[in-house]
Amino acid sequence: MLTDPVSLTYATVAKSLPRTGTNDASSTYQLVETGGTLYRLTAEHSDQKSGRKRCAIRLRREALVTDPLVTGQSRAESLTLSVTADWSAIHTPTDAQTLYAALLTFLTSATFLRVASGET
Repeated sequence: MLTDPVSLTYATVAKSLPRTGTNDASSTYQLVETGGTLYRLTAEHSDQKSGRKRCAIRLRREALVTDPLVTGQSRAESLTLSVTADWSAIHTPTDAQTLYAALLTFLTSATFLRVASGET
């Protein structure tokens, strides 16, 4: 189980997300700030029927924004980013970690922005 609370930084501001739910295969950490902005981190793992293993980490930010079509109204808008690893029984969690490190080294903030802006 991850530490409780989970600490992360969004736009240079530190956030502390306490655990709000857990079971054998997943945990959820969540913070709702004054003004209604929600941060939710989910960490989960599973053994697939095919013998493969999978883990996923998702971070979601949801905020109230002014509705551009209806004056005086707001609506919730969200953004989710996730990392999923899937490996066969011949590989280990350490193998998955090594591949993750290779991807993370490649995927700098600048590289991510280029891909998110439409480059491939």
